Amino acid sequence: MTSLAARRWLSLLLAFLGPILVLLVWEILARTETINPLFFPPPTSLEATARGLISSGQLWDDIRISMLRVGAGFLIAAIPGVLIGMLMGLWWPVRAVISPIAAAFFAVPKIAILPLVIIIFGIGEISKVAMVAISVLFLVVLATMSAVLEIENGYFDVARNAGASVWQQIRTVALPAALPGIFSGLRLALGFSLLVIVGTEFLAAKNGIGYLIWNSYQTFAIEKMYVGLIVTGLLGWLLNFVMDEVECVVMPWRSPAGRRLSIPVPEFARNWFMATRPFSFTASIIPALVGTALAAYSGSFSAGLFLLVVVASLLVHAGTNLINDYFDHKHGADTAESVGNAGFIQSGIISPRAILAFGLVLFTVATALGLVIVAQVGWPVLLFAIPSVLAGYFYTGGPRPLGYVALGEATVFLFMGPVIVVGAYYVQTQHVSWEAIVLSIPVGLLVTAIIQANNIRDISDDTEVGKRTLATFIGQRWARREYAALVIGAYVVITLVAVGGLLPAGLLIVFLTIPRAIELVRIVSRRDDAGMLNTALRLTAGLHLQFGALLSLVLFIAAIR
Repeated sequence: MTSLAARRWLSLLLAFLGPILVLLVWEILARTETINPLFFPPPTSLEATARGLISSGQLWDDIRISMLRVGAGFLIAAIPGVLIGMLMGLWWPVRAVISPIAAAFFAVPKIAILPLVIIIFGIGEISKVAMVAISVLFLVVLATMSAVLEIENGYFDVARNAGASVWQQIRTVALPAALPGIFSGLRLALGFSLLVIVGTEFLAAKNGIGYLIWNSYQTFAIEKMYVGLIVTGLLGWLLNFVMDEVECVVMPWRSPAGRRLSIPVPEFARNWFMATRPFSFTASIIPALVGTALAAYSGSFSAGLFLLVVVASLLVHAGTNLINDYFDHKHGADTAESVGNAGFIQSGIISPRAILAFGLVLFTVATALGLVIVAQVGWPVLLFAIPSVLAGYFYTGGPRPLGYVALGEATVFLFMGPVIVVGAYYVQTQHVSWEAIVLSIPVGLLVTAIIQANNIRDISDDTEVGKRTLATFIGQRWARREYAALVIGAYVVITLVAVGGLLPAGLLIVFLTIPRAIELVRIVSRRDDAGMLNTALRLTAGLHLQFGALLSLVLFIAAIR
C-alpha cells in the first residue's frame, strides 16, 4: 500500500473514530457518575427519547419547519447578496456607498435585531425567514466583494481587448474567478442561517428545532434537549455536505480531493466498478425516487422497500451497461477511438467475456432482490421486473438488438420512465394510479433526451457500422428537433399536471432548471463537434437529475405537511 493510500485510510478511520471516542468517553463518565448523569445522560439512554420523538412525528415536523425557514431565508439573502457583492467588487462608487453600511450592520449581534424584526414583520413565519435573510445578507455581500477584488486586473484587460462587453466580462471573468470565494461565503452563510434560526426559535417560535431545545430545557426534559442538540449538529453537517455537492456541480474544474474523504480501493476493483459506468446511475435512481416520493405524497412510504427498489434498479442498469459494452464491441460499434464508452474492453484491461459474465451476474443479483420484493409486496412486481431485465439484455443483445433497429429510444423512455416510476410507486402502494403514469412521462422524456444526445453525437460512427438508431434513421436535423421536443415536452407535461390540479402546483419549481434546458437545446442544435455533444450529454444527465430531484423534494415536503 502506498503512503498516500495509507494516509487516506488513516484519515477515514480517524474521521469515524473521533466521534465514536467522544461518545464512548461520555458514556463511561456518565455511567460511572464521574459527571452528573442528570445533566449529562449517557448517549445510549437518548435512543428511547429519540425513537419516541420520531414515532410521534414531532421531530420530523420540527426539522421540516426549521429547514424550510433556513432554506427560504438563505435563498432570499444569497441571490441579492451575490449580485450586490459583485457590483461592489467591480465598481468603486457602489463599494464606497455600501461598504460602511455592510460593515456596520455585519458587526451588530443578530439576536439584537429580533425585536425590530418582530415589530416590522409580526410574530408569524415571515419574521423567522426575514431574521435569517437579514442576518446572512451582508455576510454574503462582503465575501463576494472580497472574492471579486482579489481577481487580477489583467484578466479584465484581456477580456476588454478581445471586445468583451461589460456583461461578458462579468459572466466570463468576474463570476468564474470569484466563485471559490463566493462559495466560501455561501458555506458560512448557510451554516450561520441554522445558528440564527435556532436562536430565533428559542425566543419567538412555538415549533422548530430551536423551540424543541429551549422548551425541553424549560421543562427539564434533558434527554429531549440533547436529542435536539445532536439533530442540530447533524443538520449542520448535512448542510455543509449539500454545499459541497453544489460546489462540485457549479465548479467541476476544482478537484474535490482536498475537501473530501475518499475510500482507497484496489485498482482492479476500481476498474470493475468504473466499467459499469456509475456516472450514469442517476438515470435509474431518479425515476425510483420520483415514484417513491409520489407514493409518500399519497400516504404510503417504506424506506426498506425504497432501498430494495433503488439497488435492484441500479444492478439492472449496471448490468445493461456492461452487456451493452460487450455487444457494441462485438458488433464493431465501439472502438478505441469511440467517445463515451467505458473503454475497458478496447484497452485490454478487462476481457469481453468477463464483461459479459459480470453483467449477467448483476442481472442475477437484481432478480434475487426482485424476488425479495415480490415476497413482501406480491407477484405483480414481476410485471415490472422481468421485462426490465429482458429489455436490458436485448437492448444490444440477441439476433435483432432493439438499439440497432431504431427502438432504443422508445425502450429507454418506457423502461427508465413509466416502468421504474410506476413500479416504484406500486411497490409502496400496491396499486397503479394515473398520477404515477402521468408523472413518469416527463421523467421518461428527459432520460430519453440523454440517449438522444448520445445518438446524435454518434451518428457518423453508427452509420458506418450499420447501427440504426432513431437519429441515424431520421437524420441529424430531425434528431436535433426531437431532442428539443423531448426537453421542452417535459416542462409542458409538468405545467399541465400542476396547473390542472392533478398534483401540487409546487412542482412548477422545476422551471428553475429552464436556463440549463435552453442552453442544452442551443448546444445540440448548433454544435457538431463530438466533444461539445459529449458535454451536452453529461449536462442533459445533470438536467434529468435536477429536474427529478426537485419533483421528489416537492412531493416529499407535501407528504410531510
